[in-house]
Amino acid sequence: MTQIGRSKFGSRSAIGELDESDSKILRALQSNARTTLADVGRAAGLAPSSVHERLRRLQRDGVIRGWTLELDPREVGRPVTAFVGVEADVTGGSLAGRLRQRCEIDECHDIAGDLSFFLKVRAADTEALLELVDWIRELPGVRQTRTTVVLKTEFERQVWLGPAPAG
Repeated sequence: MTQIGRSKFGSRSAIGELDESDSKILRALQSNARTTLADVGRAAGLAPSSVHERLRRLQRDGVIRGWTLELDPREVGRPVTAFVGVEADVTGGSLAGRLRQRCEIDECHDIAGDLSFFLKVRAADTEALLELVDWIRELPGVRQTRTTVVLKTEFERQVWLGPAPAG
């Protein structure tokens, strides 16, 4: 495997891989982001100060992109989830920039295949969803959309490293 660099925390091997201690820290925080540095340290076999230094490095290196809250879409008035495929004559930044303006659009993926973009959206109701889809259809360069409404979400998650280590 190719080395991409060494730090005082050990090596990170090929792109996308973390050392064992980093992985333990991230898994512990994914299980419960409100846990203390001491508890994370116990799970990873490190002192809390080492955990803190590693977290700062992981943020600096872009592994941790931010600290967020996970909101219940129903409780904040957006219980309807749908996926909208967009076929467009334009690609990339200009259309994505316009789509970013709408807070109902949670995700926007520039994809290969028949569609240009694939969007995950959340709306207050089907009427609000229709209004959003109509707005998307009116954007310059959009040829058509294909909407799939979610009946039930079985699970959702961010990039998942697996269960937290026993500690």
